[in-house]
Amino acid sequence: MNTAKIASLPKRFFGWWVGLFRHLLPPTCYFFVAFNLIVLMTNLLARDYWFNLSSFLLASTMALIVGKVVLVVDKVRIIDKFRGAPLIQPILYKTVFYSLVVLIVRFLEEVLDVAFKAHSLDQIVEMVLVDFTWHRFIAVQVWIFVCFLLYVTASELNALVGDGQLRRLFFHHRSSEYRLTRRQHIRALTEISRLARDTPRDKLLDPATPQGSRLAELIDRLRRRNA
Repeated sequence: MNTAKIASLPKRFFGWWVGLFRHLLPPTCYFFVAFNLIVLMTNLLARDYWFNLSSFLLASTMALIVGKVVLVVDKVRIIDKFRGAPLIQPILYKTVFYSLVVLIVRFLEEVLDVAFKAHSLDQIVEMVLVDFTWHRFIAVQVWIFVCFLLYVTASELNALVGDGQLRRLFFHHRSSEYRLTRRQHIRALTEISRLARDTPRDKLLDPATPQGSRLAELIDRLRRRNA
């Protein structure tokens, strides 16, 4: 038994890392694209050039920070405080929550950067109050809030209709076909619930009975829809 558990540790560790990476990848990629688009538009409008290496690295680093923040915050139970409420409540709550955490992380990062350059606590406070570019800091935070609003809205809609269904709707199904299959999905689940309520367990699990045959047919239909 102990040998089997020890042998399975690398597999479990690898699975944990894969799950972590899959959770981290979507927000990081989204904010990588979003932040670099913001930098690109700013460069084109304000500086008359389209690419700057330092701005690109800064935007990419910020995307990694935000991705890590999302990964950590999603492990906190309080993030699901409004689960089951009207959709606007969890969307706004999560957007504000994520944005506040990123705000704190960004501010602490700036303070630490100043602390390495200063020689005393008084000098740190003076540099933060006087030399810190607050207008730029706030402008970036506003964009982070807007990006989070779009990200959380898409995430909540994806969770509502079923994980992966938005991707299928945008890239695989026609909208009229999706409405039809969604209606069929609900009807199948309703009939399965009725069968489970009205049929004894032995008859329901026996494929030779009409109820068991119908259950198998409904499950196959759901599996074909999710494919």
